[in-house]
Amino acid sequence: MLRAGLIALAFCTAAAHAEIKDFYGHWENTARDAGGLTHVVISPDGGNRVNLRAYGDCHPIECNWGLVPGRSYTADPRSKVVDSILAVFNAGFARRQIVFRTAGDGRLQFEMLTEFPDGSGHRDFAVRGTLKQTTWAGPISENWERPAGTGTGWGGGARSGALPKPKEVCATFDPSSVRTVQQNGKWRVTAGTQTLAESGDKRVALTAEATIRYYRFDRRCSVSGPANTYWKQGSDFPQQTMGGADCLAFNLTTVHIARIGRDWKVVDGANWLAEFGEDKNKANALLSLIRFYRLDTQCFVGRPDPVMVYWLSH
Repeated sequence: MLRAGLIALAFCTAAAHAEIKDFYGHWENTARDAGGLTHVVISPDGGNRVNLRAYGDCHPIECNWGLVPGRSYTADPRSKVVDSILAVFNAGFARRQIVFRTAGDGRLQFEMLTEFPDGSGHRDFAVRGTLKQTTWAGPISENWERPAGTGTGWGGGARSGALPKPKEVCATFDPSSVRTVQQNGKWRVTAGTQTLAESGDKRVALTAEATIRYYRFDRRCSVSGPANTYWKQGSDFPQQTMGGADCLAFNLTTVHIARIGRDWKVVDGANWLAEFGEDKNKANALLSLIRFYRLDTQCFVGRPDPVMVYWLSH
């Protein structure tokens, strides 16, 4: 019955179309009830994933309900528009399921179902309300290293600062001449005299050839040295995903550079897209490419040591 009730609540109010970034921030419930939700912090965790920390009214203080992952839902299986976010907070004596959606006026609506599995005899109850953005900070998660409104983004990387147009170096080839051949114990994907990719596994090499043909790639490029090449068709990046491709989606709002240990990396949440040792300029060059072309998907042929890495822009 609880699950059915939650589904009914989730669809009883029409939600405004939203991007995942519309949910980020510090939110306050101005109509507090005893045992109700008071504050929520929603922070990015890569792609359409988020983390949530919630606080409840435990008069005379606020209770920290903890940090949990949130699950995002779209309006239908083909849509990329985020309709709602579901978070579950389990305190043992009380279990709370909360659905958040945008209200279309800069606020969030929420619906919370609370059940008491401890046998205390308390009645399960439902609460609905509206949250508005606030400057209240409270304890924040390690994934949210700067409060909203500051000049830096998640992880200390630039959130929206303008980066220069990437300086791309490309080598062109004729895609109609692409072949997979065996040479000196290796399988090489060639185009004329150029070796585009090579592997000890014939299947990996043939997949690389098929990928080049499918996307009609005709140039291999770099903005940060030959160790981080990518592929284009003319001046464009492809948009569609080849069937069976090994791809990782990420969020343009949250992708940034971060120094982890001694190495500069381009990261999104827990995923790192590339690393550049101590060369921060190369990391910024790739970030510039991602933002300039609005790239949002990284694909691989032959992981864990890919012979091809290419990018999509949806």
